[in-house]
Amino acid sequence: MHICQLLLPAIVFAAVAATAPVQKRDAGFLSVRTKNTKDMSGRGGDPPEKYFHESIFHPHYDGRFAETTLNYTEQKKALRGLVQAFLVTFNDLSIETWLMHGTLLGWWWNKQILPWDSDIDVQVSETSMFFLAAYYNMSVFYHGMPGKPKGREYLLEVNPHYHNREQTDKLNVIDARWIDMESGLFIDVTTVRYNMTHSAGEGMMSCKDGHEFRDTYLFPLRNTLFEGVPAKIPYRYRELLAGEYGEKALSLTEFKNHRFDDDQMEWIPVTEEMKSRADL
Repeated sequence: MHICQLLLPAIVFAAVAATAPVQKRDAGFLSVRTKNTKDMSGRGGDPPEKYFHESIFHPHYDGRFAETTLNYTEQKKALRGLVQAFLVTFNDLSIETWLMHGTLLGWWWNKQILPWDSDIDVQVSETSMFFLAAYYNMSVFYHGMPGKPKGREYLLEVNPHYHNREQTDKLNVIDARWIDMESGLFIDVTTVRYNMTHSAGEGMMSCKDGHEFRDTYLFPLRNTLFEGVPAKIPYRYRELLAGEYGEKALSLTEFKNHRFDDDQMEWIPVTEEMKSRADL
């Protein structure tokens, strides 16, 4: 094992990483739990072939580490720390990753996570996933957070089915997860692979979750900021977002009981009082 440490203003990371290749084993409740006395994951009702088990109380929480969801304000704080820790750590490890799906849509609006969204998605290349599996699977990273003396610990867990390139394994489309060991919130990490037999010809890429695109839509990646830290996004991000969510998603300023405030550059929850004023 080896220890990595990165010092940044207000952010401190320390990691203990095992260098053994990923084995076909299950990181069970007793081996990783931090405070729960009961396993709240859905493993009991999931097919045996499925590796990652979402919680029984929410699909975007890991039930090995949490037994309930956070409230609106606390979840926003936890998700922000989750993303910041992930992006800075991967940058320190020289692993190229980029925002996708709803997380990329949040970047489009104000470079932040959409406040109603707890489904955080990033992608990596196939080479990067093999590197993570070989050197950093089951690593725990410590993230010092302002105003939180004990900080947070994050687990990087790689699905042992990561090497399967086919889209037929519907139970294991997520290749790795970055998990907040206190709240149970996590980031889904999926691998983008070249599809050499795609009917559209050379340059086509795909993920096991069914998403497909040409490499020129992804690369070269653009540098940006997300939740206040350096991040990367696909080269043709607008086309990707419009193709996935439709043009309206890029301009509609009211959604999920939130309204986008151009002055504050924030999605503001719509209260009953605000609805009453709008009806006058």
